[in-house]
Amino acid sequence: MAVRIEKGGWILIFLVGLALVGYSLDKYGVIDISGLLGKKAAAPGGTAVDTTKPLPVSGSVDKKDVRVRVNIWVGCAGGLVANGGLDTTPGSIYDKKGLKVSFKIIDDWTEGVAALASDNVDVMLTTADVWAKDYGQLLDKGFNARTVFMVDWSRGADGVIGKQGINSIEDLAGKSTAFAPYTPSHFLLWNGLKSSGLTTEQRNEIFAKAVHTKDGIEPATLFAQQKVDAAVAWDPDMSDAVEKRKGSKKIYDTRVANRLIADILVVSDKFSAGSPATVRQFLEGWLEGVEFIRKEPARAHTLIGSIKDFNIPADLAKTMLDGVRLSDYADNKAFFGNGPGSDYTNIMTMAQEMYREMRLIKRSADIEGSVDRRYVAGMEGRFSATSTEAPIEYKAPAKGATPIATQRRSIYFESGSAAMSPDSKVIVDEIGSFMRAYENTVVDIDGNTDSTGSRELNMNLSKQRADAVKNYLMTKYGYPSERMRTAGNGPDKPIASNETTEGRDKNRRTDIKVYPNPGQ
Repeated sequence: MAVRIEKGGWILIFLVGLALVGYSLDKYGVIDISGLLGKKAAAPGGTAVDTTKPLPVSGSVDKKDVRVRVNIWVGCAGGLVANGGLDTTPGSIYDKKGLKVSFKIIDDWTEGVAALASDNVDVMLTTADVWAKDYGQLLDKGFNARTVFMVDWSRGADGVIGKQGINSIEDLAGKSTAFAPYTPSHFLLWNGLKSSGLTTEQRNEIFAKAVHTKDGIEPATLFAQQKVDAAVAWDPDMSDAVEKRKGSKKIYDTRVANRLIADILVVSDKFSAGSPATVRQFLEGWLEGVEFIRKEPARAHTLIGSIKDFNIPADLAKTMLDGVRLSDYADNKAFFGNGPGSDYTNIMTMAQEMYREMRLIKRSADIEGSVDRRYVAGMEGRFSATSTEAPIEYKAPAKGATPIATQRRSIYFESGSAAMSPDSKVIVDEIGSFMRAYENTVVDIDGNTDSTGSRELNMNLSKQRADAVKNYLMTKYGYPSERMRTAGNGPDKPIASNETTEGRDKNRRTDIKVYPNPGQ
C-alpha cells in the first residue's frame, strides 16, 4: 500500500536532510556552523587573551602557585632543577622568586590536555605537533590556551628503526611498524613517509598494518622480539632494540630531523590573564635552571635521579639528556621568530595537516592565535640572545651512499626554459619546509626529462632546471649552497616508457634525494 506524504511532511523531511548535511559538513571542517550562527562558546574562566596588547605587569589574581603538567621525560629538567624536585624546595630558584611550583606527572597525553582544560593545571608540557591537535580541539570547545615557551629540541632521542634490509623510508612499504598513536612518534613517522617517494596508497597501507601501542617504550620491545619489521621509539630503548636484533639499523632520527620534535609549554588564558607576572617569573626560573644544568651537569643529573616518582636514575638522565637540546633564550627567540617563517609555524602547519587527514581536527586553525610571543620578547636583555649551538657544517655524502628518502616531484617549467611556473613554486616551498625540519641533511636535486628533442639539449636544460630549484631554495630560505648538489640527467634515467604521454609526464620530473649530513 502506498504511503501518502502531506506537504508539511515533505518540508520536515527536507529540514531533517538539510540538518544532517550541515552536521556532516561541520564535522569534517567544510563549514563552521557555530560561526555561521554567531554562537561561539565563551572560554571558561573569561575572555581570550589579546596578544596584540602589551603584556601587563600584573593581573587580576597574581597567585604565586603554579601547577604544571609534565610526563616522565628529561626535557623538563630545566624546570625540575629550578624547583629542586616535583615540589618547590627551600633555597631553590623558584623558592627565591617567591613561587610555589607543583609538577604533576601525567604521562597520558589526552589526560594531560584534559587537566589543562578542567583547570587542574595552569601550565602544560607538550610537543608542538601534539599541540596542533589539542589546540584545534580546545578551540571547538571554547577553551583558550597558548604556547609561551620552547623547552627543548629532540636531537636523536626519537627515531625510526628497521630490520635488516630496511635502509630507507621507502623500504617501509609493505612492512609492519609499531608506534604510539597521536604522539610525537606518530608525527615523526607520518612526516617521514609524507616526505618520501611513497605513494598515498603505500603510506595508507603502512598505517593500516601498523601496531598501535599505549606508550613509546613498547614499540622498541616488540621490535627487539622480532614481532614487527620496524618501530618508532626513543632512547635508550631504541638503541637497545637495535643492538638486540642482528642486522637492524636506525633509518632516521631527530639528529637528522633536528627541527621537527620540540617540547613546549602551554599556558591557559585564565592563568596568563590573572597572573602574568607569575608566568614571567616561572619562565625566567626555567631558563636559569637550564643555565645551571649547562654549568653543573653532574649535579643536575644527581638531582633528577633523586626525584622518587620520576624514575630516571642519574646515569640514565645523563644518557637521555645527550639526545636533547635544552632550550635557552636564544633558542626560544629563534624558534618563535616573527610568524610565518618560524620553526613553530612550520611544525604546527605540518602537524595540522596530519590531524586533518585523520579527521581529529575540523579545520586548520589560525596558528598565530595559538602562541603568545610576549613572554619571550619580554625577557630580551635578561638572557643572552647569542646562540650557543655550533653552526652545521655540511659535507658531501660518500659515493654510493643510500639516501634515507627519494622524492619524485613534478616541478613545471616554461617550455624550453628553466623558469619555474608560479604553481610549481608551491611544490618547491613544500621541499623548503621539509628541509627546514630536516636541517641536518644534504640534498641532491636531479633534473630529468623525457626523450623528446635532442639529448644534448635535454641534458643542459635538466641541469639548468635543477639549478633553478636550488637557487630558489637558497634565495627564499637561506639554505647554504654546499647543502644542495644538482645534476642534469636529461632523458637517461626514465622511470616509465617514453612511448606514451603518461610515461613522458612521469619522466619529466625532479628527484630530491635526502642524505644524513656526514658533517655532523
